Amino acid sequence: MYHATQADSSADELFQAGLDHIDQGITIFDRNLRLVGWNRRFLDLLGFPEDLAYPGAPFEIFIRHNAERGEYGPGDAGEQTRFRVERARLFEPHLFERQRPDGRILRVEGVPMTTGGFVTVYTDITNEKSREVVQEHLIRERTAALRLSEERLRLIADEVPAGIAQVGSDMRVSFANIRFARAYGLSPTEILGKSCADILKPETLSFSRPYFEQARQGIPVDYEMTVTLPSGRVIEIRTFLRPDRPGDGTPCGFYLLSVDITRLKKATAAALQAQKMDALGQLSSGIAHDFNNLLTVIIGNLVPLCDRLGDSEITRELAQPALAAARRGANFTRRLLAVARRQALQPSAVDVEDAIGQLVKLLRPSLPDNVELSTRLRGGSKPAFVDPGQLEMALLNLAINARDALKEGGRIELSTMHHRLGPAEAEPLKLRPGDYVRVSVADDGPGMPAATAARAFEPFFSTKTDGGGSGLGLAMVYGFVRQSEGAIQLDTSEGGGTRFDIFLPAALRDAPPPEGAEDEILLSGEAPGLALLVEDNPEVRRVIRRQIADLGYPIIEAASAEEAEETLDAVSDIHLVVTDVAMPGGMDGRELAARIRAARPGIAVIVMTGHSEVPSTETGAAAIPFLRKPFERPALAAAIAAEAARIACLEEKA
Repeated sequence: MYHATQADSSADELFQAGLDHIDQGITIFDRNLRLVGWNRRFLDLLGFPEDLAYPGAPFEIFIRHNAERGEYGPGDAGEQTRFRVERARLFEPHLFERQRPDGRILRVEGVPMTTGGFVTVYTDITNEKSREVVQEHLIRERTAALRLSEERLRLIADEVPAGIAQVGSDMRVSFANIRFARAYGLSPTEILGKSCADILKPETLSFSRPYFEQARQGIPVDYEMTVTLPSGRVIEIRTFLRPDRPGDGTPCGFYLLSVDITRLKKATAAALQAQKMDALGQLSSGIAHDFNNLLTVIIGNLVPLCDRLGDSEITRELAQPALAAARRGANFTRRLLAVARRQALQPSAVDVEDAIGQLVKLLRPSLPDNVELSTRLRGGSKPAFVDPGQLEMALLNLAINARDALKEGGRIELSTMHHRLGPAEAEPLKLRPGDYVRVSVADDGPGMPAATAARAFEPFFSTKTDGGGSGLGLAMVYGFVRQSEGAIQLDTSEGGGTRFDIFLPAALRDAPPPEGAEDEILLSGEAPGLALLVEDNPEVRRVIRRQIADLGYPIIEAASAEEAEETLDAVSDIHLVVTDVAMPGGMDGRELAARIRAARPGIAVIVMTGHSEVPSTETGAAAIPFLRKPFERPALAAAIAAEAARIACLEEKA
C-alpha cells in the first residue's frame, strides 16, 4: 500500500487502487531501507503475508522471511540475509531473474531514486520464459531437421542411379553427386568449381553446348547422346536440364541430371523384337483357322482314300505323297506358331536320349561323307517335360544348321546330361532353380562372329546368301524352348566351333514306353450313343462326320451353336457333342461347350479349333478336351476316350 505522512485522502486511495491493478509488483524503500509504498501484486508474486508489509517495515524482514523458507537455496539464513541487506545499502541499479520454489520465474529490476532509496519492479516472466524455451527447442529441432534433410538429400542424390550436378551461370559446377563426379574420375569435392570445359570432352561439350544455352535462358531441355567416359567406356545417356531460378525468377544456371540408358536401349530393342514376334504370331493366328480347315478337308479325304485304295501303285505314287505334303503343311503352320511362342504345346515326359537316337537315324543318311555324326549319351538321364514333336523339330533344326556350317567337313555331336541349377546358375538363364535336362548340339566348324551370334535368334535373320535359309529355324527353337519354360545358350567364337545348350525342365515321372499300334477306342462295351457334330463349314463337317461315323456313332449335325442348343433340347439321346470354336451368331463353340457341361455333365464334349490359342483356360477335370485341326481319327478317338473317363469318374462319385 502506498502510505504518506499526511492523512489519507481520496487521491491517495485512487492512486493506491491504480497500483493494485498493475500486473507487476512494486515496492518503494527509502534511504533507510524502510518500506514506503507497495502494491498487492508484490505480495502475491513473492508469497508474502499481508501483515509483513506495513509503512516503515524494514527491508531486512522481507529478506529474512525469504531466507528462512528456502527462497535462496540451502545455506545459513542469517548470512543470506546479511549479505543481501548490505548489497541493498549500496543503492546500485540491479536487474536479475530469480526462479521461485513454486517454479515461477521473476524478473527483478531495482532503480535508485535521486532522493535516496530505490524503486523495485517485480515481473512474472514464467510464460515468457516458457515461450522462449519452446522457441529455442523448436529452433534446435528445426536446425537438426534441416541438417538431417540436407544429409538425406545428399544421401539420396548419391544413391540415385543418375549423375546430378548444378551448374552456375559461369558454367562452373557448384554441386555434384558421387556418380556424376566419379564418371569423370573425380570426387564430389574435387569437381566443385571446375568448368564444363575442364570436365567434358570437346566433342561432348560441342554437342551439349546448344542445350546448355537453352537451359541458361530458362528453357527446360532433354536430349540423348553417346558419351565416351575417361575410362574408355562408351555409354548412351539421356540428360535432363532444368533452369535454376533464384528468388527474382531470373535464370542464372541450371540443374543437370544424366541417366545411363544403355540397358534401356537394349531393353527397348528387345521389346521391339518381342513386338515383331507378336506381330508374326498374330499373322500366324489369323491364317491358321482357314488354313487348317483346308488341311482338315484335304487330310480327312486323303486318309480314307488311302485306306480304300490299299497298297496300290496309285496309293504309293499319288495319294500318299499328297497326304505327306498335307501333313507337312500342318507342321509348317506349327513352325510359324513356334517362332512367336503361340503354338499350343502338348508336353509330356520324354526320353530325350531315345529322341536323339531316333533323330540320328533320320539325319545320318542326309549328311555328306566328310561330316561325322556322334552322340554322347550317359544313359539313365531323367526324362524332360516337353512337347516331343517340337523337341524333335528343334534338335533337327540345330543339327541341320551344324551340317550347313561344316562346308569343309567336320564333326557334329549330340549329348545329354542331367543338370541341377542352383539360384546363381538359374538367374542369368531366367529359370527357376531345380532339375533340368541339358541337351547340347555342337560342331567343330568355323563358328560365328560376335555380330552374327548377337542376332542368331532373330526371326528372318540368315547368313545363307544363296536363299537357302528362311531365318525362322533358330527363332523357332528359341520360341519353343522359352515356351517350354526352358532356356537356350549359344557358345561360339570365330574359328572355335559352335555349341547350343538347351535346358529343359525335368519331368516328375518316367517317360511312357513307345506307343504301339493304334487300337480302336470305344466309350464302353456297348454301342456308342448318338453324336452331335457342330460345324459351320460344310466341307469340314463332311470330313469330321465320316471320322465320327467310322468310330461307330450315328450322327446328327448343326451349323451353329444356337441350332445345336435347339437340337439338344429336342433330342434326349445325344451322348457326344463335337463342336468347332469359331461359329456364326452370338455364341461360339467355347461357350456352347461350357453350357453343355453345366446343364448336361453326362454328355461328352470335344472342341475343335484351327486357331493357335487353346480354346479353354480350365485345367484338370474341368478342362474341356480340344483337338487342333487338322486331326486324324486316332486323335479324335483318344479325345473321346478321355471324356468317357471323366464321365465315368463323375458317375462313380455320384
